[in-house]
Amino acid sequence: MSKPLPLGCFMTDINLGIYTANIDPGRTIYATSERTAIRRHQFGEVPLVCLMEGLLQASWKRRARPRIPQRESAWGERAAGDSRITIRALFQRLHEFLTPDMVVIADPGDSLFGAADLTIHRRTEFISPAYYTSMGFAVPASLGAQLANPALRPLVVVGDGAFQMTGLELSTTARLGLNPIVIVLNNHGYSTERQISEGPYNDITNWSFSKVPDLLGSGRGYVVYTVADLDKALQASLANRETFSIIEVDLDKYDASPALTRLGQRLSKQVKGKPDKRRLVQSRQHGPPERASGLPLTPEPAFAASIGRRRSRVRLSPWRGEFAA
Repeated sequence: MSKPLPLGCFMTDINLGIYTANIDPGRTIYATSERTAIRRHQFGEVPLVCLMEGLLQASWKRRARPRIPQRESAWGERAAGDSRITIRALFQRLHEFLTPDMVVIADPGDSLFGAADLTIHRRTEFISPAYYTSMGFAVPASLGAQLANPALRPLVVVGDGAFQMTGLELSTTARLGLNPIVIVLNNHGYSTERQISEGPYNDITNWSFSKVPDLLGSGRGYVVYTVADLDKALQASLANRETFSIIEVDLDKYDASPALTRLGQRLSKQVKGKPDKRRLVQSRQHGPPERASGLPLTPEPAFAASIGRRRSRVRLSPWRGEFAA
């Protein structure tokens, strides 16, 4: 049986397929920026970088490089120009639009789930937060990315809800003379939450995102309703090297990428159906269960205090949120 080798990733609900992966810690080598775990042994003084340096210095018998099959398109047939814009058509066009001097920066939600199926070309980059509780990451991140490497032009993919949190950082973008291309997925609310549990709490105020340049006195804005609109807006944004471009993509509020649809179906069953028995047992034994937030288990204050008093005898298993003496 093969042994899982997760390097630098977080064992959260998303990465574990909503806890369907059932990874056995006794057969796992797990390394993060803070420590390494080999089976059930913890090595706090061996972070990922030290582990990789050791592996590079070791003498290994190299295997022949396998032939990697050509990847099939995740988006199906190319959409016609006069058709209504959809998530599938958007990322299909973005896949074709990417150039080697672009860095893709995706916000959590369908921006990330859709962008994850893009093929990143040689010399390009892909940046996204680890947790989907980090909404509003992408626009500010584009500032740091372009200032760190002016040779790379950010292609920002962000939802309407996330943009309303931090999107006006484009004011700083304009002041510094940066030129990201910002794609706003305007699906009129919190699309990820709609896939899990529909209700009026998913609705937000509809902004005229394409008019942000009028507010800031800089930049160029476009509204997209059809695939042809998107093609024109992308080409115009590519030609605009002087300032930022913002493309508002008007989507149906129930339109979602295949990845988000699968995730929503799984989470919806947990929200509406019976809870996971394993996590119920953990809750009874150790306190409140882990929240579906992409974050490790956070005990309640009294429980956390008791853990602090017993710190030398308690460890936290990073992939299941289990406490063991």
